[in-house]
Formats: sequence, C-alpha cells, structure tokens
Amino acid sequence: MKPIATQIEDLGQLTELDATKRRLESGSSEFKKITIECNQVRERLPAAILHHYDLRISKGKRGAAKMRNKVCGGCFISLPSGQLADMLRVDMELQICGNCSIFILPGDTPPEAPAAAIELVTKPAPRKRKVKKVEPPSTEEES
Repeated sequence: MKPIATQIEDLGQLTELDATKRRLESGSSEFKKITIECNQVRERLPAAILHHYDLRISKGKRGAAKMRNKVCGGCFISLPSGQLADMLRVDMELQICGNCSIFILPGDTPPEAPAAAIELVTKPAPRKRKVKKVEPPSTEEES
C-alpha cells in the first residue's frame, strides 16, 4: 500500500484534472489526453477512495478541495481544531469534512516570515503601586 502522502498528491492531481476536463469540449484532442492521464492517476488510488470521490462527483459536487486558512475548501466552514491537529501530524490520514463530506487536502503552507522581520517583544517591568502615606495620629496632650 502506498504512503498516504502520495495518495493525497494523487487525489489532488485527479481533482485538478477533472476540473480541467469539465472546461473542455468532449471531442477535442486535449480532452482525450487529459482523460488518459486521469485514468492513469485513478489506477494509483485505492478503490475505497475512488468510490467516495466518484459518489461526490456523480451528485454534481466536487470530490476533494484544499484547506485554506483552517476552512474547508468545499463548504467554507471552519474545521474543528482536532481535525486540524490531525492534518498537521506526520502520520496523517486522509480527512473528510464533517459538513460536506468532501476530501480535505492540505492547503498551501503560508510563507514563513524572515527572521529579521520578527521582533522580540519584551514585557515591560511591572509598575510599582503607589502607597498612601498615613500620618500618625496627632496627640493633643503635648501642650
């Protein structure tokens, strides 16, 4: 069995090919080339993944979408924090959105800020509280 990372890449490639194929006319030579390439990618994916993917496509919906900004690319609803944590793990599994049942592909990682742009924020020293001065009680007996 292939590692899950290659299955996710193949599923992403299949999604892109299907989207391209929908934009083309069915009789063109480019449509035939993309169909052949699409069939080659489908051969590399397990039957269970293809079954779920094809079920979504047959209903006129997308089979997979990339996650962007912690949001599902299919229904645009925030993903639960537990599912986001599972997607970041090294031994991750293919995730399905709990709302729209689409395969969630990891999105593009945001570019990291250069080290020079990151400033260290120091916490200011705590302020000293003002203490009210209490005058000793005056004694009137001193006269």
